[in-house]
Amino acid sequence: MEIKNISKAENIYKKFIFLLLLMFGLIVISIICLIIIANVQNEYLFGTIFVIMITMLFGIGILLLGIIFNVMLLRHDYPVPKISRGLLRLSLKVAYPGLLFLNKLLGYDKDFIRKIFIELNNKSIFIDKYSIEGNDILILIPHCIQKTFCPHRITTNIGNCKRCGKCKIGDLIKLKEEFGVNVRVATGGTLAQKIVKDLKPKAVIGIACERDLISGLNDIGDLPAIAITNIRPEGPCVNTSVDIDEVRTAIKHFLYEE
Repeated sequence: MEIKNISKAENIYKKFIFLLLLMFGLIVISIICLIIIANVQNEYLFGTIFVIMITMLFGIGILLLGIIFNVMLLRHDYPVPKISRGLLRLSLKVAYPGLLFLNKLLGYDKDFIRKIFIELNNKSIFIDKYSIEGNDILILIPHCIQKTFCPHRITTNIGNCKRCGKCKIGDLIKLKEEFGVNVRVATGGTLAQKIVKDLKPKAVIGIACERDLISGLNDIGDLPAIAITNIRPEGPCVNTSVDIDEVRTAIKHFLYEE
């Protein structure tokens, strides 16, 4: 089973536009490289720039290979190699800022690009099989899942929750007790990185908005991570929620099995 972070309304057409944007960005970079080389007169400088440009073009070629794998990921009927995850991370670091810029020029919502990166990341994780014990799985949740009117702050200790059922914190604690996973509240990216560094998990399940999820995936390195977009009935950063079935699915995918 796989987690779906893109609604049915986010159809194949939009995914196709995403891939076109990615390829367009890489082509533009390649053209700029060739123009620079063609206008260099000094032989010594030409040689140095030529080597640099060839290295850059080689990197672009690797990213184009990543695009092919990403196309395969977007098609459910194609298997993809494990290397696709590394290429996805690389494209996230290199191409993501440019994609956001092109996306803005075309008038698309920023979350359009982010949602597709999240879907691709999750699919690349679901390719692999894992055997991880519960205490090596970390679930990072945003503080905004707790209701703003709740007097029992769970930012430093999730055990303060009284499980009244008005938010999903109680359900997440039940998952913690059922599977033995770690659940921590991250009030920002810096704290999330510190929690990961301190606990040294073997897998992470992150719950947040698209922007924070992308930032976290970019910072987490090679650690396998499943990103789950939160539900925002009242807008961002206030009284959000999460699909507990998606969290359960993510845990079971990572979980150690006898």
